[in-house]
Amino acid sequence: MLAIRIRDGNIKELNMPNFLYYISAIGILIFVGCESSFDPIQENDELTFSINGVIDIHADTQWVRVMPIGQSLIPTDPEQNGTRVDLTRQSTGEVVALENSLFKFGGDIYVWNYWLSEDIRGDELYEVVAESSDGGQSRVVVATPSPLPEPNVEYSENFESIGVTGIALDSIIVAETRYLAQALTSVGCAPEREIIISHLDEMNFTQEDEYTINSENREDLARELGVTAFSFRVNRREFVLVTAGPDWPEDVGLTDIEKSLPEVRSNVEGGTGLVAGIARRKVEISERTPPCEG
Repeated sequence: MLAIRIRDGNIKELNMPNFLYYISAIGILIFVGCESSFDPIQENDELTFSINGVIDIHADTQWVRVMPIGQSLIPTDPEQNGTRVDLTRQSTGEVVALENSLFKFGGDIYVWNYWLSEDIRGDELYEVVAESSDGGQSRVVVATPSPLPEPNVEYSENFESIGVTGIALDSIIVAETRYLAQALTSVGCAPEREIIISHLDEMNFTQEDEYTINSENREDLARELGVTAFSFRVNRREFVLVTAGPDWPEDVGLTDIEKSLPEVRSNVEGGTGLVAGIARRKVEISERTPPCEG
């Protein structure tokens, strides 16, 4: 295996919301492990690391979070712990060592994230292996989905209506329009808000792999902002579509407590956590404009 090179000064400061968004890639999609919702796992010989993240075949950079089990889930020690993380493409045996970055957020809280900028192929199996300085290992095999063609998007700003068509060979887990919008008031503009409208329940499939979406969002936007239909402005519009491979968790029939348990949602061998393969596409509908001042 290839060892990771530690880069001095490679520390980035993030608050918690930005960190959760960053590790998700999506994005998108925002995906992180759910281990923060249960008590720390007692140190034992069977579980070495928690590993969480997504492998996005259309992303420039892949990120996974790797944290030792038996210590605090969010460590306060910024010193390197000797962990190395490798990614293996199983069809070729090619092994790539992930670089690491120390992230700081919310005070003296540090998290090690591991990343690489290699191309990731669709319809492949990849194995992530984390190894501690004393030889303990956790590993997870991830199946990536098929490449996702760019969706065809038509948009009318009059009614904030969107029409989308495309082909998806895998399960669609995210189909949403994302807005940055401001309510208009008698004295100016309210603070800018992000509003996300999901279209998963509105999708139609004309054939097995072809999908369509048609949605008018103006009334929904006004309702979220607490104003009438034409009493707001939109500063950004974008559409996000994400498909996932078979590793994506199936939540149907699970209680909230069951979803938080590591043994229910984990696919990591010798550890806990969840790593899944996704394909994410983002279409910029309108360019970002500066918010108006209140």
